Amino acid sequence: MFKPFEQGDQSSAIYDLTLENQVDCVSLYGNLQITKDQSGLKTAKALQSFINDVVAALEKQSLPEQIERKLEREIENPFF
Repeated sequence: MFKPFEQGDQSSAIYDLTLENQVDCVSLYGNLQITKDQSGLKTAKALQSFINDVVAALEKQSLPEQIERKLEREIENPFF
C-alpha cells in the first residue's frame, strides 16, 4: 500500500476496489464485497487500515477549507 498524499500517481487494490493516490487527492473506485466470513473480516480490516492512514495523514496537516482541483478531461483514444 502507498502512503496517502505522497508521491502521486500510485495505485493499489483491494480485490476490485482501486485505491489511487495523488498529492492532493485519494480516489477509491470499483467494487468491493465484504462477506460475512473470515475472508470478509480480512478485507474489511484492509480497507479500515487504509482509511485510517488517510485520516492520519489529513490530521497531521493544517488544511484549507477546500482546495481547487483541475477538472480531468477526457482525451481522444489514439488507438481508434
